[in-house]
Amino acid sequence: MSMSRPQPYLSVADIEALPPWAGQLVKKYYAGEASHFLLHHNVYDLVPARGQYVGLMTFLRRELLGNKHIVMYDRSQGITFGSPDVERRFLAQLRVADPLMSRESLKKLPKDPGRALPLIEHYLFSDDQVAVIIHFLETLIPAGEIGYLGGEDRNNLVALQRWITSSRLLSTDNIVILIAEALADVNPRIRENSRLATIEIPYPDERERLAFIRHFERMNPGLTMEMSEEQLAQLTSGLNYVHINGLMRSAQLEPGGLTFESVRLKKKEIIESECVGLIEFVTPQYGLESVGGLTEAKAFLRSIAETIREGRTDEAPMGILISGPVGTGKTFLAECFARDCGLNVVEFKNFREKWVGSTEANLEKILNMLRTLAPIVVLIDEADAALGTRRSDGDSGVSARVFSKIASAMGDTRNRGRILWVLMTCRPDLLPIDLKRQGRCEEHISLFYPQTEQERLEITEAMVRKNRIQHRVTDWSPITRYPMDISGADIESMLIRARREARRKGRDVVTQEDLEEVAAEFIPARDELELEYQTLVAVLEATSRDMIPQKYRQIPPAEISRRVEELKVLVER
Repeated sequence: MSMSRPQPYLSVADIEALPPWAGQLVKKYYAGEASHFLLHHNVYDLVPARGQYVGLMTFLRRELLGNKHIVMYDRSQGITFGSPDVERRFLAQLRVADPLMSRESLKKLPKDPGRALPLIEHYLFSDDQVAVIIHFLETLIPAGEIGYLGGEDRNNLVALQRWITSSRLLSTDNIVILIAEALADVNPRIRENSRLATIEIPYPDERERLAFIRHFERMNPGLTMEMSEEQLAQLTSGLNYVHINGLMRSAQLEPGGLTFESVRLKKKEIIESECVGLIEFVTPQYGLESVGGLTEAKAFLRSIAETIREGRTDEAPMGILISGPVGTGKTFLAECFARDCGLNVVEFKNFREKWVGSTEANLEKILNMLRTLAPIVVLIDEADAALGTRRSDGDSGVSARVFSKIASAMGDTRNRGRILWVLMTCRPDLLPIDLKRQGRCEEHISLFYPQTEQERLEITEAMVRKNRIQHRVTDWSPITRYPMDISGADIESMLIRARREARRKGRDVVTQEDLEEVAAEFIPARDELELEYQTLVAVLEATSRDMIPQKYRQIPPAEISRRVEELKVLVER
């Protein structure tokens, strides 16, 4: 059997005018590198085509496959055709294959994949210049171990593997395009097949968004905008054409038109709904000036924030690890730092699910979204629990695969200055060294309970401002000279209790007496052994000696490590 290279349908100029992903597909096909393609990611968006914006299926039929006999399939619609002529050719081939097939059978083609795919396969192998488009591939061959797949799913898997590996297709001018939103939702035996070319359709970049915004304004004149077209293109990072179209159409109905605040709120709403609770936009209200104490940590973070604001991305860290005992204000400090960076801020939510393949699909969606939202700060609280390790822990390797994906994303140097990971934990010893090395979490900031009266006073004053506590207190010594170690959270708790006590007595203003009564009866809620353990682990984790309290600098690291091992046994009991 002789192999034939597909005949070019598009000229070089036509190919150059295509979106980059489409140009990549065409070049691979014409070069004979592949005849089976899997499109994924931004598959439900519009695609620019000759001055218009059309859906993906329309784009494929009109712009890429105009010389092909197109057959389309999904579970809902069943088998459909690009034209009546293709339908006649398809049915004629079925009659040749089975002369006894009834007219009724030919009129009503099956929808279920177990019966539809063999019919499509027969046409694909029997005719030339055929294009098969299969949408919602993940519904035909979902991810999962083959032993857990149902009989129909296995049959579908075998059918597609036979197509991809068939030598018969090498002698034809045929093409198969598979479409799925998330790669992780597709069975790995298909998505990782070396004979299948996987092509990501990305979200539009800033230049492409600007072109779409100008196109919209030409087609819909009269929209009032608070910002320039260029500013809107910047503000809409992380949105695709469909999102931007909806944003601008809804603004046409608003008296004030499109405002900065409406863009921010709509973008937050769209992205959180797209990620279905997997990430949450954070809008920090305070900057580092609102953080009490932690002088060295604040100065260090300010220098990083200044680097990012000035656009010196090659000097920005890939990630930051903030560790320290419970109540030291790790989350608050991270949010204040993120605000000072002047970037969008998102927080990881729980993306793990019990269903096979769902966790990896969720993570893929999150990572894709982060790349489109960049530059961005990503906050991960309780990082030791959220990120896992390379160990499988009896979950069929899900934890190990999740960890590997996150570690790879954090170590991707293309994201330096674009995605800044901020991990927070009171147990940094539980985080694998892979995440804490240089090139991932490069800077380790350790926080500790206030060591001096002055530090406690600074935190107290900051908490009074943060919580808008009205008071007539002239002496804060009940807090600053409290006999036990207390955290910033403990100080905040005492102040709020004092305000509650004042209101119980019919006042809106906290008095000296209220503060003294609360401080006298307050007992911090914590385990002293656990607290010592978390403190010493944070000492060992710090990458800057200036951030370690003076009393711990005098102790040899070996002695601290020995004590940590002693405490670890007691804590785990």
